[in-house]
Amino acid sequence: MENNNKILSDISAKMIERYSARYREKGYHIRTLGWGSKEQQRYRFTQTLQCDVDFGGASLLDIGCGFGDYFQFLQENSIEVGHYSGWDLNPDLIAEARRRIQNETVDFAVKNVLQSEDLPANHSDIVVMNGLLNLNLKGEFDNYMYSQMAIRNAFSCAKKALIVDFLSSKLTPEYPQEDFVFYHDPARMLNFALSLTPNVTLHHNYLPIPQKEFMLFLYK
Repeated sequence: MENNNKILSDISAKMIERYSARYREKGYHIRTLGWGSKEQQRYRFTQTLQCDVDFGGASLLDIGCGFGDYFQFLQENSIEVGHYSGWDLNPDLIAEARRRIQNETVDFAVKNVLQSEDLPANHSDIVVMNGLLNLNLKGEFDNYMYSQMAIRNAFSCAKKALIVDFLSSKLTPEYPQEDFVFYHDPARMLNFALSLTPNVTLHHNYLPIPQKEFMLFLYK
């Protein structure tokens, strides 16, 4: 376990530097966060609204929040949550989010979802993790184990629902497979989600952006 903690700590440090390097180069930019375009980001965000829990007036936790774009997306769509919390590993991204979004119903914090001892149980009604589990760890740590740890911890922070998305192993024929990203098997992740709660929805029917993705909704 101690060795796993060291490996996970090293992975987190590399992720922090990866995004800080992009931030130093590009600043506040959609590609700093690894999104292909603003339109792709909005399209993925839109899928989260399929959640059966009403966002209006709900407390919401955005894990891997980056610049807080998800909060701005909600506001642009006239969705007023009761409170928004954004967590991210990277202090540069959190500092930028704090500068850009100053609202009494919003707070940002540097937090690591893999550090379960530092996570408040039942923190928010709805927890979202957008694009957080797409990096291929290439044997440094098992991707499925990594994803399961993150999902289990995130679900513990949810009072009502967790929303999490993945790149799908059901590949888009027109788009080449990429080595640096990890493609999750939707059936395997659904089975894992069902080990946490019997109340799960799998969405695998939205358009590729540009690769095929899927989203799981886990309900308490």
